[in-house]
Amino acid sequence: MPAAVRLGDVCTGHGCWPPRENAGASPNVFANGRGAHRVGDPWAAHTCPAIPETHASVQATGSPDVFVNGRPWARVGDSIACGSSNASGSHNVFVNG
Repeated sequence: MPAAVRLGDVCTGHGCWPPRENAGASPNVFANGRGAHRVGDPWAAHTCPAIPETHASVQATGSPDVFVNGRPWARVGDSIACGSSNASGSHNVFVNG
């Protein structure tokens, strides 16, 4: 089963855009003391140094049947709207496969 993504976990990056932390999560549902990151929650901006171009993004996909505050809970491997995917998550909280 994929690990649950929490506030402050990082993405894979994409192309020349480096990995960065997510920047939003549930205010009242937690895993390991950190907010549960959900579809629609924001990701911090990151910059491709070769261009340079900067963009932020939002969580695009998550669990098909585990919801936090009515929104799908993001898991390691799920997609971010800019082309990255979730790279890190909880070491002991997992959300269906």
